[in-house]
Order: sequence, then C-alpha cells, then structure tokens
Amino acid sequence: MEPFHKIWMGQCDAARGIKERFGDRKALGYLIGEKLVNFVEAADERPEFARELPAFLAEIKEIFPAEVLRRYLENVERTGPLGHVLTKEEHDFMRMAGAVDEDAVDRAEDVIVLKRIKDMLLP
Repeated sequence: MEPFHKIWMGQCDAARGIKERFGDRKALGYLIGEKLVNFVEAADERPEFARELPAFLAEIKEIFPAEVLRRYLENVERTGPLGHVLTKEEHDFMRMAGAVDEDAVDRAEDVIVLKRIKDMLLP
C-alpha cells in the first residue's frame, strides 16, 4: 500500500479512466477541482505532501494538453465533489434547494486555491 502522500498516483490513473469514459471536463473536475485542491491544501500543512506536489502537477500536465488545462482553469465555476458529477443546471438546482453548503469563507478559500493551481499549471 502506498503512503498517503502518494495518493495522487492512483488519482491520476483514475482521471485517465474518467477522461476516456466521460471526457476531459469530468476528468479535470475530478482531478483538479477535487483531488488537487485537497492535495494543495494538505501540502500547506504537511511537508511530505509539499514534496510530492511538483510530481503531481507534472503528471497532470502529462494527462492533459496545456490548452485543455487553460480552458478548464479559465472557466472553473465551482470545486468539490459536486463540481464534477453535476451539470451547471443540476448544481444550481441543488444549491437553490439548500443541498449545497455555501459558506462565503469556504468559497473565498476555493478561489484562492484555484488561483494558486492556475499559476502552478499554466505557463
């Protein structure tokens, strides 16, 4: 079993399967919108995650061409698990129904982390 800070390897393999089966957008939502966001946050607290971050980013760049990454990162509207399993309309419905927690601080933190990710992945 891999150490937990190496979890990104399996996540990249899973993203390849999602990409093949469901396309780039769903795979990017899974890998960047959920897994990488969590990994970057862990890297801020744990040095073993911080040491793995460059390899994780390099693998993402291997899976997705730069232009695909750019289009995704310039149009990200939300992060987290719902961001890659719901359409925008479904997400809006869930939000209006009160099923999506909307904490302003959490959303601001998401924006900051996504900006950092964009800076790390795009030239």
